[in-house]
Amino acid sequence: MADFAAEMEDVTVVYPSLDGPVSALRGVTVGFAQGSSTAFVGRSGSGKSTLVSVLSLMRKATSGDVRVDGVSVSSLSDSSAAALRSTRIGIVFQSYHLEPALTAVENVMLSWFFSSHAMSGGVARGHAASILDRLGVADLAERKPHEMSGGQRQRVAIGRALFPEPALFVADEPTGNLDEETANDVAQTIFSLPGVFGTTVVVVTHDAAVAAMAGRCVELVRGEIVDL
Repeated sequence: MADFAAEMEDVTVVYPSLDGPVSALRGVTVGFAQGSSTAFVGRSGSGKSTLVSVLSLMRKATSGDVRVDGVSVSSLSDSSAAALRSTRIGIVFQSYHLEPALTAVENVMLSWFFSSHAMSGGVARGHAASILDRLGVADLAERKPHEMSGGQRQRVAIGRALFPEPALFVADEPTGNLDEETANDVAQTIFSLPGVFGTTVVVVTHDAAVAAMAGRCVELVRGEIVDL
């Protein structure tokens, strides 16, 4: 078993522009120990969103390597990288992206509907219900998104990300759409995940109060880590 749930080694991301190449990440090297929590902070344009997109395998690095659960991404085909992302990485965004016609438990088990059905529907539903229970929102199971508050929707989105039992949970500004009190509650839920589910948590946030809850806070400036 890998010592790190994920690692980034000398990762650089360069975007083309009319004024010449723009470096969004510059030689980022960082590891995320199993069961740890990390918050990335930095001003707009510091590279936070690029970092989280590379770490969650939604964007390829220009150079360097990303390893998830001990697997080097640079050696994988696009389809293999997508399979790794869907099984070993749970992702939550600022917007909830819940299916409006589905109940909370159905939204949590959404990936099951598109899988090879290695587990039965009953087992998948029970697994989803158990996740909601462990997140403290078992009473939402049969509600649809329009019947939930913003914080409740985000907890369901968190549950959906946890359904495959990922090694790595990545959240990009997960409290950005919430009021201060709800944001605090959702952040506490996210940073409790290593203890409750054993998954490693990486959060990108502009909120200092949210970042302070993480086991480690890392600052990005112009695509480089300045505090680790």
